[in-house]
Amino acid sequence: MDDKMKTLQLKKFNTDYLVTLTYDKCKSGESQYGTWNLYGIKYEGIEQGIFAEDALHQQLQQYGKGAKIVIRRDQDDNGQLEWQVTPANGKTRSNQTVQNYLDDRTIDIHRQVALKIATISIGQTTKPWTDEDLQEIKVRMDKLLEVLDGDNSNDLPL
Repeated sequence: MDDKMKTLQLKKFNTDYLVTLTYDKCKSGESQYGTWNLYGIKYEGIEQGIFAEDALHQQLQQYGKGAKIVIRRDQDDNGQLEWQVTPANGKTRSNQTVQNYLDDRTIDIHRQVALKIATISIGQTTKPWTDEDLQEIKVRMDKLLEVLDGDNSNDLPL
């Protein structure tokens, strides 16, 4: 991260900031004001950074480089500051490894490819399918999606 990087100020309440993380980990340090955590992001096409206070930092640690997330700053009824960080596409860190962060179009393409390969692989490409055929197609499709979507939680014997 460039030390002269422009920083995004997340000051507006009830505003969704759609950002993409540009690094796997934040840069941290100490200053006269305490510990700081600087995250590299891309917001509205511009690479910049955000300083995350502890509550926001705790949530951002779940994500890695390439993660598209929505950061929202809210204030509860008692005036307390709340941060909400949600994945824009449903992917977070899993088992201490970063999964691939896929956009909706790519996920849809993967589902189509997995369905096609699963149906071909059972040796019958036309209907009618039995209930057993449909169950086997689902099992094979799910396994193919694990590979395509980058879920390496199950070691594959390759």
